[in-house]
Amino acid sequence: MLGKRVGDVIEENIDLNNKRPKLKGNEFSNAPLQKVVPQIVEINSLTDSEPRLQKILALIEDVGIRKIGIWGMGGIGKTRTLKLLNNRLDQESYMFDIVIWITVSGEGSQRKVQNDIAERLKCPEKDMSDNGLKAFISNKLSGKKFLLILDDIWERIDLSDVGIPILNQDNGCKVLLTTRDLGVCRQMETDVEIQMDTLSKEEAQRLFNEKAGDVAMSSHIEPIARHIVKKCGGLPLAIIVIGSSLRKISNVSVWRNTLRELQLPSTSQIKGMGKEVFSSLKISYDRLSEDSERNLFLYCSLYPEDSEILITELVEFCWLEGYIQGVDSFEEARDNGHHIVMNLIDASLLERGYLKKRVKMHDIIRDFALKEASGFLVKTGKHVKHPPEEKEWLKAQKISLMGCSLVRLLERPNCSTLSTLLLQNNDQLTVVPNSFFEYMHSLCILDLSRTKIKSLPSSLCNLVNLRGLYLKGCRNLEELPSQVGALTQLEVLHLGGIKYLPREVGELTRLKRLIVGFQYRECYQNDGEDTKEWNMKLRVPTGIIPKLPYLEELSLYVEDGLVCVEKEQWDDESMEVVVEELCRLEHLTYLDACFPNVECLDHFLRHSKSVWFRRFQFRVGTEISWIRLLFPKQDRCLVYNGGFGTSHAAIMETLAHCSYFLLGDHRTIRKLSELGLANMNELKQCRIRYCDKMETLFDGDEQQETCALLPNLKKLEIKLLPELRSLCDGPLLPGSLSKLSYLELHDCKNLKKVFQLGIIRQLCSLEFLSVRNCSAMKEIIEIDEEEEMSMSVASHSHNDTLIFPNIKEITLEYLWELVSICRGFSNFEWPSLETIYIYQCPKLESLSFLSNGTNIVAPALKKICGSSEWWEEELEWEDNDIKQRLQPFYREMEFPE
Repeated sequence: MLGKRVGDVIEENIDLNNKRPKLKGNEFSNAPLQKVVPQIVEINSLTDSEPRLQKILALIEDVGIRKIGIWGMGGIGKTRTLKLLNNRLDQESYMFDIVIWITVSGEGSQRKVQNDIAERLKCPEKDMSDNGLKAFISNKLSGKKFLLILDDIWERIDLSDVGIPILNQDNGCKVLLTTRDLGVCRQMETDVEIQMDTLSKEEAQRLFNEKAGDVAMSSHIEPIARHIVKKCGGLPLAIIVIGSSLRKISNVSVWRNTLRELQLPSTSQIKGMGKEVFSSLKISYDRLSEDSERNLFLYCSLYPEDSEILITELVEFCWLEGYIQGVDSFEEARDNGHHIVMNLIDASLLERGYLKKRVKMHDIIRDFALKEASGFLVKTGKHVKHPPEEKEWLKAQKISLMGCSLVRLLERPNCSTLSTLLLQNNDQLTVVPNSFFEYMHSLCILDLSRTKIKSLPSSLCNLVNLRGLYLKGCRNLEELPSQVGALTQLEVLHLGGIKYLPREVGELTRLKRLIVGFQYRECYQNDGEDTKEWNMKLRVPTGIIPKLPYLEELSLYVEDGLVCVEKEQWDDESMEVVVEELCRLEHLTYLDACFPNVECLDHFLRHSKSVWFRRFQFRVGTEISWIRLLFPKQDRCLVYNGGFGTSHAAIMETLAHCSYFLLGDHRTIRKLSELGLANMNELKQCRIRYCDKMETLFDGDEQQETCALLPNLKKLEIKLLPELRSLCDGPLLPGSLSKLSYLELHDCKNLKKVFQLGIIRQLCSLEFLSVRNCSAMKEIIEIDEEEEMSMSVASHSHNDTLIFPNIKEITLEYLWELVSICRGFSNFEWPSLETIYIYQCPKLESLSFLSNGTNIVAPALKKICGSSEWWEEELEWEDNDIKQRLQPFYREMEFPE
C-alpha cells in the first residue's frame, strides 16, 4: 500500500510539473534542471531529522521569507540536515528550477563563492574579472526560481556583488545559509533564524545504535551504551564518531573503557575525537576575535560539569584576572563581560542556562576547553575526597576543586604561579592549614564560599596580589583575622555570616565591592525560668566607610533570614552615623542598606554625593527577618516597614525608581495611593502586609486623566489587611493593571468581593488568582444590576463573556461565606483555565461558572482539586450530565487543617 501511494504521488508531481508554463528568458530556460547533490547522508531522515526538515521546508514554502539562517555549534548537524534537505528537494523538483549548494568554510571569500557558483552554472571562462563573473551569474539566474545554499559561512558576503539577483515574493527565490555564529545571520539580514538544538535522548540513542550496530542493544552492553550517549550530550558529531569507533565491538571491557575516558577530561584519547570533534570546535575557538573571549570561554571549564554559571560571577572573576580591560568600573566591566558572553552564545560555544542570568557549557565543549587550556587543574564533584598531590600544584595557574568532599588541604603547597583557587561548596572542609597560603604570592582570586571553615590562617597576609576574596555562606566563620588588612590590592570582599566588620577592613583602600552578610549574634534574656534567644543589635564600626573612597557597591545585610524574630537589625544611633558616612561616597552604583526611619533616608537622599543608583535595596524602618527573603537579590527594591504618619516624601522619591516594593506594618496609611500613584509606574512586584488601617488601594477618581494605574505591575500580594474592603473604588483608565499576572489575597477579614466588573476587564493578563482566609468573602466577581442587565442584553457578544482570557489557576481556601464566583450571572468563558483548588468553602455549592448550561466553558481544564466530601455531598448539580463531564478532572486533595 505504501509503495502504491508513493507511485501515485510521483505520477501526480510529474503531471503537475508538465502542466507548468515554461519559463521564458535566455538559452538556459530550456536546459535540463541542474542540481548539485552533495553526498547522500547514510542515516534515516525519518528518525532524528524529519522534524527539522519539515520546519525548514515550511519556511522555504512561505512566500514572505526570502533568507533563512540555520545556526548552531560545530558538530550539531547543520550540514547533515541540509544534505537531507537537498536530497528531498532533488525528489521534489517542482519547487525550484535550480538548487545551488556552496560550501563556504572558514577560509571562504566572496571570490571563492563567485567561482563556485559560476562553476555550477558551467561558466566557459575560468579567469573572468569579479565584475565579469557578477554579470555572468546575474544573467544565468535571472528569470529562474533558485535556491542558494551557503553552507558553513563565517562572515558577511554581499550577495549583490556576487551577482545574485534580488530576492522577492514574485520570483520565489531563496537563500539558505548555515553558520556557527548567530551574528553572521544578522549580518546577512536573514528573515528568520533557526537554532539547531542537540538531539533529544531518544534521537541520540537511535543515531548511536545505528552507528554502533546491533551490538549496542545487546543486554550486556546496552546499559553502558546509554551512559555513553548521555555523555555525548546530544551532539551528533560526537555520537557518530564514538558510535562508529565501537561498531560491532562486543568486548565489554572496550565499552567500559570508552565510558571511563568520556567521564574524564581526556576524551581526545577516544578514536576520532581529537581529529574530528575537537578539530571542529577548535575552528570556532580560533575564530573568536578577541583574547578576552577566548580567556572567558576557557575560564568556564573551571566550573563543574553540567553546572549553570552565574554570568555576573563569571564576568567578575575574569575582570579580576585581567581578561577584561579598558574599563574603569564594575558596571562597565559587567556590560563588557556580558557582551562577551553573548558573543560566545552566538558563536555556539556557550548555551543559555535554564535559569535566567546563567549560562552553561556542553560537556564535549568543556572537555575541549580543558584540553585547550594551559595550567588548568580541575577536579570537581563529591567523588573527589583528597586534594591534588604536591606536584600537581607546582605548575598550576588555575585550580578548581568546587563541590568536592575535601576534609583537608595540603599544609604548604608550592604554587607560585597560581592565580585562581576555587574551593567553594566543600561542605566538609573545616580547616585551612596555617601555612597554606605561604607560597601563593600570585593568587588573584580565592573563593572559600559555603565551606565550614572556622577561621582563616595567618598566612593570609602572603596574598599580596589578591583582588577578590569570597567567603559567602561561611556560617562558622564569625571573625576575620587582623591579617586581612595586609590585602592592600583587594577590590572585592564578599563576606557572609560574620558577627561584625573588623576595623582592618578600613585599610583596604582599593575596595570597589564590599558585600557583608552578618549573622544573628546570640544574646540571652531571662524571662522567669525560660531563656530566650534574640539577635543583638548590629553595628558597622564608624570610620571604616570614609577610608574606602572607591566603593562602587556596598551591601550590609543579615544573612540568616530564616528565624522570624521581630527585632531591629541595627542600633539606630550607630546606623545614623553610618548613613552619614555613606553620603560621602561618590562612586556608589549599588547600595543595600537599612535606614532606621524615613528621616534617615531623607537625609541620605538630600546629601548623598552619588546620583540615583542603577541598583539598590533600601530597607526603611523596623526590620523583621523574613522581609529579605521576599525580594532576594532584586535590582531596585524598597522595603518600608513599621512606618506611621503622613511624611512620605523620601519614600515617594525612592518609589519612582523602584521595581519591587514591600509595604509592611504601617500604622496609619489608609490607601496605597497616599504614596503617589505617579511614583508607581515602574513597579513590577508589590507586597502589602500588616497595614491595620488600609481600606483600599486607590480611588478611581484619584487617577490623572492620562495616567494608567500600575501599568507595569506583574505580581500583587496582599496579606493581613483587616480593614481592606476593596481593591479599587471607582473605574480604571485603560492600561491600568494590564500586565498583572499574579494576584494573591490572604487574611483580609473585611473583604467581601475581589473584583468589580469594571476592574476585571482591565486584567487581561491575569494568570494566577489565590484567595485565602477572607472570612467575609461572598463572591469573587461583583456585578450590579445595571451591569447585569447590560451583559444580558449583550450576552451574544464574545467580548462580554471572555472575562479572564489568560487565567490558568484559581485557588479558593477558607472562604466561609463564599456563595459564588459571580452571583446571578454565569455566562463566562475560561479558555485558559487549567486548575482549580477549592477547600473549606462550605457555601460554594455550585460550579455553574464552568458551564453555560449545556457545555463546559473551560476547554483547557485539567484538574479540579478539593475534598471528597465537598465533591460528593456539598456540591449541587443543576444537570447531572455536567457532573459526569467534570468528573474526569476531579482530584481528591488532602489539605492541611
